[in-house]
Amino acid sequence: MQQLMLNGSAFAYEAQWVDNAQGCLLFVHGSGGDHHVWEGQMQQLPPHFSGVAIDLPGHAASAGPILTSIAAGARLLSELPALLNLPRPLWLVGHSMGAAMAISAALDYEQQVDGLILIGAGSRLRVLPDILEALRAGKLDPAFLRVSFSPATPAAIFEKELIAFQQVTAAVLYNDFTACDHFDRSADVARIKLPTLVTVGEDDKLTPLNYAQQ
Repeated sequence: MQQLMLNGSAFAYEAQWVDNAQGCLLFVHGSGGDHHVWEGQMQQLPPHFSGVAIDLPGHAASAGPILTSIAAGARLLSELPALLNLPRPLWLVGHSMGAAMAISAALDYEQQVDGLILIGAGSRLRVLPDILEALRAGKLDPAFLRVSFSPATPAAIFEKELIAFQQVTAAVLYNDFTACDHFDRSADVARIKLPTLVTVGEDDKLTPLNYAQQ
């Protein structure tokens, strides 16, 4: 992985640089995640496109204080094109919490973004109170992860994600899910005029189909 100093702390990212790139995909993970969730996409980038997958502050290899709001994440995304000298057009690729950050970046820093790819997204992201309360109390039940996967998910993929999930603290997940729970741009999304691809899984229970439709 590569690193840069961001506000006095190490910020980590995985990059696939292409000479004379004709654009860039910037991948942003969801709650409790990190750059590794994008391994498949990073290996199959569009021709002549560079790719960058980040660890948000306080996640995996990135140090520094964890971001406590979606707005703070959007602000970070608006700063990365200049910090990393990313080629344009720049597409933000976000999953769940990362998609919320991408939506907010497109709304609040539109000059920094050229397109969106949103996965498991919504213009608002409510979290069940029981989940938040358990995480606030420090309870981290691996069975919770099963809900976020389709029953058709190959066992090898789920087991890999389960191992990664077990490395995340309840405090980090509580922070991330709380930020999602407070996120609501439903009154604003109609202002987004950028090319946008919305992808959703019909078996997704955490960010269900109606979130994407809205």
